[in-house]
Amino acid sequence: MSSWYVIRAIFKKETAVRDALRGMGLRCYVPMHYRIEMVRGHKVRCLVPAISDLVFVKGEVDEINTCRQKLRETTYWLTRPVAGQEQREKIMVPDKAMEDFIRVTERHEAEVTYFTPDEVVLSKGDRIRIHGGAFDGVEGVLLKVKGRRSKQLVVTIPDLAVAAVSITPEVIEVINEKADVSVDVVVGVKQLTKLASQLLSAAPDRDSQPHEYNLLHRDVERFYQGLLPLRGYIPSAEAELALALLLAERALGAVTDATLHRCREALSRLRDTSHLKARLLQELSHF
Repeated sequence: MSSWYVIRAIFKKETAVRDALRGMGLRCYVPMHYRIEMVRGHKVRCLVPAISDLVFVKGEVDEINTCRQKLRETTYWLTRPVAGQEQREKIMVPDKAMEDFIRVTERHEAEVTYFTPDEVVLSKGDRIRIHGGAFDGVEGVLLKVKGRRSKQLVVTIPDLAVAAVSITPEVIEVINEKADVSVDVVVGVKQLTKLASQLLSAAPDRDSQPHEYNLLHRDVERFYQGLLPLRGYIPSAEAELALALLLAERALGAVTDATLHRCREALSRLRDTSHLKARLLQELSHF
């Protein structure tokens, strides 16, 4: 089965090995960044490997081995010990972790900062999923990194590399074990606001039209559950989300203290001239 593995290319031959393996049909990746180096007495901005010696390769073990044997440069499998055994195993990188790492780090001009795994305490941040923008679908940790003003999106290849980049998404999802968001965020917020308002003011009669009423009720609940784990990263996005959730809870007959608190927090971040602020104030006046 084709998987991501890590090989070590010694003597600063990372890019040469990458290009040679690509030429043989393998998918390879070497994270790069810009660094100022002295060349013949002059400072030159050079694009160089961000992680010394490592090349990430996707393929089957036998396929990668066959290609490695054709290389002029010396390479080794990167391995780790197996608990309770004398043998070692080849390091395999999960597909999702590798693809997210590539999505974030392949933008060479971006402000990507690299760390070793022991330099960053990931447990201090929230695990998130990005919705919208260049990093749509990327999962990582939202963390305050020393030397950076704003929080950073941190992605990792377990035990090997950590990369951090500034982000400005409208919406993030705080991930937990049971989160399962299957709605488009922008469409979902608009739909939930519309359906919840309909259920509150112009719903089908529950007694004479039970089928229509139950369909509308289920749609509100479905969108509500899908949007509940999300957080707006900018004030307007968070306010729209909070408003939609509050309307849904009113329509479903169970307004929570957590949503009221969230609405009041969102309210405090909006400008006084915001139409959205006026709408939130109106809804909160019921409580």
